[in-house]
Amino acid sequence: MEKQWLGQNIDLNQLSVYVEDFFKDKGFVTRRHESKEEYVITWAPQRVDGVSRSVYNAVKLKISGRPEDFVIDMVASEATRSSIRLGMLTSPLGGGYITLQSIRLRETLEKLENEFWIYIEEKIAIMASQSLR
Repeated sequence: MEKQWLGQNIDLNQLSVYVEDFFKDKGFVTRRHESKEEYVITWAPQRVDGVSRSVYNAVKLKISGRPEDFVIDMVASEATRSSIRLGMLTSPLGGGYITLQSIRLRETLEKLENEFWIYIEEKIAIMASQSLR
């Protein structure tokens, strides 16, 4: 999911720190990469139960743009959708377990994403009000 903000004048570096803190507070291990006008945060659980760590590593969030015009894009990788399809295709061969695990993963990611958007909207509102002072 992608959201855009205009006219906020937000410190994107600080915003990326807040994003990283959100995932760390949820118990994830994070990595943050920055380049000109873009921050990429990836995360993975500390412990993985039956789900490939590569699926989680492919879950990332991008902050791109400028302080007054930026976009936050949360991307659950194609690996999540692929594992669901694989489970459905192999269900006669025991792939039902894979499907169930993939669906649980998707539900967990959706819940996490909802919590994230609430959190980040609050942080942006606070940062925007502070930049007006």
